[in-house]
Amino acid sequence: MKSTFHFAIALVGVLSMPAFAQQQPAAPASPPDNGMTERPQSPGTARMAPAGPVVISGPWNEFSFSATGSFAKGCAPADSGGPGCSPSSAGNSHFASAPPWTFVAPSDGVTLTVTDAFLKGDSFEIFDSGVSIGTTSAVAASGACGSDPAVCVSDPTVSHGVFQLGPGAHSITIKAQNSPFGAGAAYFRVDPKRDHFLCYRVQDHERFRPREVVTEDQFGNAKLRVLQPELLCVPASKTEVK
Repeated sequence: MKSTFHFAIALVGVLSMPAFAQQQPAAPASPPDNGMTERPQSPGTARMAPAGPVVISGPWNEFSFSATGSFAKGCAPADSGGPGCSPSSAGNSHFASAPPWTFVAPSDGVTLTVTDAFLKGDSFEIFDSGVSIGTTSAVAASGACGSDPAVCVSDPTVSHGVFQLGPGAHSITIKAQNSPFGAGAAYFRVDPKRDHFLCYRVQDHERFRPREVVTEDQFGNAKLRVLQPELLCVPASKTEVK
């Protein structure tokens, strides 16, 4: 908002004329970088994914992407053809190497989790050996979730997806399905499938008082509010015991 004020200067034998001064408008803020940096980290300081297959149960793998429809790259210096990326503030990630990202899943298979980060609004299509296996959720381009993938993946307003992959070899590539900011960085990770459970629906129970609980899994910690019991789940085996 502009403001104008008057002031007068008295000099001997001279009557000054009113002078006017205006406050200059502030310069517009620089746009957020969406996880990109102009200068990549040096190999000596960057956390880079080890050469070879993606580590199952390893840290989050940070990748980069550009315009809508383009295929993702890794992050420099792990991927010499990729741009510089901003690492997770939680220290739970490393820079992905050049795609495709390969690994061999055990007999029970694995889960592939992909999540956006930084500015909200990007979404992705996932390919395994060149075949589309699905897309992450569609979300509005509004707000930001920060750089920690464990926080972003638990935010329903951030695009993410979990894909069940069977045993054997896999070769993952990722395409930017929606890139409203023109470029950015995001994360993926590969984990063994969760333990098997046999669940029973709870029908009769005493009056239940809602409470807050803290959970911890491979994605990090979360505080949840339990409203009422629905299922009782116990560990089980898929192998028939005789």
